[in-house]
Amino acid sequence: MIKLININKYFFKNKANENQVCKDINLEFKEKGFVVILGSSGSGKTTLLNIISGMDKFDDGTLIFKEEKFEKYQSKKWDKIRNCKIGYIFQNYNLFKDLTVYQNIELVLKMNGVILKEEIDRIVDYLLESVGMKNYENRLVKQLSGGQQQRIGFARALSKKPDVILADEPTGNLDGKTTIELMDILKSISSEKLVVMVTHEQALAEYYADRIIEIENGRIVSDKENIKSKKLSITQEQIIYLKDYEKKETNLDDIAITCHLSEDLKRSTGISASVIICHLGAQKNRYLLP
Repeated sequence: MIKLININKYFFKNKANENQVCKDINLEFKEKGFVVILGSSGSGKTTLLNIISGMDKFDDGTLIFKEEKFEKYQSKKWDKIRNCKIGYIFQNYNLFKDLTVYQNIELVLKMNGVILKEEIDRIVDYLLESVGMKNYENRLVKQLSGGQQQRIGFARALSKKPDVILADEPTGNLDGKTTIELMDILKSISSEKLVVMVTHEQALAEYYADRIIEIENGRIVSDKENIKSKKLSITQEQIIYLKDYEKKETNLDDIAITCHLSEDLKRSTGISASVIICHLGAQKNRYLLP
């Protein structure tokens, strides 16, 4: 479906402060599946996602999106592709907060030629139910929590029936429970179409992705199928999502100790608990301590 051949991207090209943010990128994506682009802040992963979506230019190389071939940036063609074939989910939601949930989705539908109110009503109802937001259509976006707003972001991205969903750190501002719920939605979507998600969270990548592409300093350093992929259900109480815990690190002789503390657990139950991760050479052990 999507193919990148020797893609290079520079900021401030041919200037003293030139910075190459994508270096000889060669990737090919199939029609469906869950692909995660994994990397730290500043690694170039979001820039790469923006190039795939046509929201950012590349300087050298070739990009093929289905039947369209790009060797230079063509804004009109990319606008048409994004409007019809790409659903983009943003970390910061990018919703119109003074409009209702219904109006936010209605705008996208009308841009794509759906103008009959009965048809808009039917699609909005279906989308909101699919993301767990049934009966929220008349709620102002600014009255919703962050997790609820991201669900609307998911619904809006799906409203155009895209061929591919691109998601830029979609769970970056969410708590653990909401993160798992929304990742389950993305995983379900990926059974029918291509989902490409950017994240810095390795645990999410390892649990959900069918394929993990690691990027460092603008270069692909690893591209592998993920045989461990599965859903991280919120009913799996033995799974601890460490993002919700306060993190402290220390060293004891040759042992590196990372401690994740839960004050919420202590307040609600009176029990103080920690998750201790010890690194000794190449070995890693985890302990849940009362």
